Amino acid sequence: MKAISPTPLLTLLVLFLTGCQQEQQPPIHDEKIGYSSATFSPTQQFKTHQVAAFVVPTDQASLSFQVSGIIAEQYIKIGDQVEPGQELFKVSNPSLAPQIQQFKSQIDAIDATLEQNSAEVKRVENLKKTNAISQNELDRLTNQQDNLLATRKSLEAQLEQAQSLYDETLLKAPFAGNVAEIYKEAGEVIAPGEVVLLVGGVTSLEAPIFLPAYIHKNMVLGQSLKVNYLQHEMTATVKEISLSANPKSQLFKVMLDVPIEHDIKSGEKITAEIKEDMGQYYRLPMESVIDDGINEPFVFLIDNNQVIQTAIKLIDIEDNDVIVEMPHQGAIEVVTAGQVNLSPNQKLNQS
Repeated sequence: MKAISPTPLLTLLVLFLTGCQQEQQPPIHDEKIGYSSATFSPTQQFKTHQVAAFVVPTDQASLSFQVSGIIAEQYIKIGDQVEPGQELFKVSNPSLAPQIQQFKSQIDAIDATLEQNSAEVKRVENLKKTNAISQNELDRLTNQQDNLLATRKSLEAQLEQAQSLYDETLLKAPFAGNVAEIYKEAGEVIAPGEVVLLVGGVTSLEAPIFLPAYIHKNMVLGQSLKVNYLQHEMTATVKEISLSANPKSQLFKVMLDVPIEHDIKSGEKITAEIKEDMGQYYRLPMESVIDDGINEPFVFLIDNNQVIQTAIKLIDIEDNDVIVEMPHQGAIEVVTAGQVNLSPNQKLNQS
């Protein structure tokens, strides 16, 4: 018959059966028989899982230029602290500045033409009052003025776009943080959208953990979890819970808000302690369970001064205890030592 208990448990119980183990507790029944027992009731059992995670900044950004060019200036290095708006890199693109100047020149030329056109419109309007000029001429000048204004508006939009692109030649920090990685250096050619550096925030930290469904289902937003960092204990808070599992790993992502304590830094490891509610089961000393390799694991119960052999279903092992399921409810008396001196259905003397 297949034994389901661990090898250390089997070894320990064999010692009981061979009589090599001496009782550690005085017998509470017939001293001639020599056994110990205690009363146990089912209680809510929890299993603690240790889940490793790595801390990352809550604010983290991979920064890139929106224009192509050659990196002309590098103002920072890895590990530097940066403030919002601080200049980080500058790229050189010779085509951008001439475009801006061209649009400005065209707008200036249109402004000069508009000024002349406005003066001509006023002159024609005065002549029109005396019928010295036709309405067609006035309409022509008015339409010309409208076309010039439309052209100027279009040029202003193009100038704004060109200026925006030119502003993109200077890369600035979006928030307070530190420089985690630098992927490009001065003198290198870059394309639009190519990542130049990674900046991580310094004001808050978070850590993603990945849980199977049977643990994930008990997580709630705002839940507090004990986490261990080096030799320190901290309290993290559940801030995000994924409602769908990763198709490959079948694990659910849960994001923890990690306090900045004990000089913890981005990239360092923490261990979160998560309790799994297993349900109501009996928790017995490991020494109370017998696995003889023939029968399913069992215990001896004392019921009405009679020894009852009762099979158990092993749920879990924690330290020197076993969590088991039994075909009983409520309080039961379990033999915890001296099983070698007992046999199933044995009648005991009244104590």
